[in-house]
Amino acid sequence: MNKGLKLLPPSISIVPTALGHAVSLCQAVGEVARERRWLAAVEAFSEVETHLFIQLNQSAGVPQFVALCETTVVGWCDIVRLYPHPGYEHNGRLGIGVRAAWRGQGLGRRLLDHALSAARGAGFRRVELEVYASNTGALSLYTRCGFVVEGVKRAMRILDGRVDDVVLMACPVGEGAVIQSV
Repeated sequence: MNKGLKLLPPSISIVPTALGHAVSLCQAVGEVARERRWLAAVEAFSEVETHLFIQLNQSAGVPQFVALCETTVVGWCDIVRLYPHPGYEHNGRLGIGVRAAWRGQGLGRRLLDHALSAARGAGFRRVELEVYASNTGALSLYTRCGFVVEGVKRAMRILDGRVDDVVLMACPVGEGAVIQSV
């Protein structure tokens, strides 16, 4: 175990996302989105869209986890397939978020570890993500977990008077996976 990792209270559990989590997941994503700093979305997806997202991921057998405090979703992490085309099935895109009150406790790391481990079992060889350059905490986490920078989209986002670069990162997973940094 990482010595610098803070232990979470025993009331937190990381479990595969189920349809019964849809309402609470929708609320969690909405809370983080409305911060207007961490996600591309700035509003919640509807409960119907969230339910469908969970259902599609379950049928596709892709990694999808939530962090629960009792029955409340306080964080999530998923890896979805990027492309339906032959030759690209091994690529996944990471989505992750943690509610503000639960940050800084190692929850993002636990969620990411679960998802990357499951990605290997689901046949992924490469997982990519996009993160805002201003999100230094996430950049540090991703680097510690094996992600490398593949590129930067300069001034990609201008929102609320803030200009932000988008950093493209990828992590090798599964047998024979290799990623070179730029």
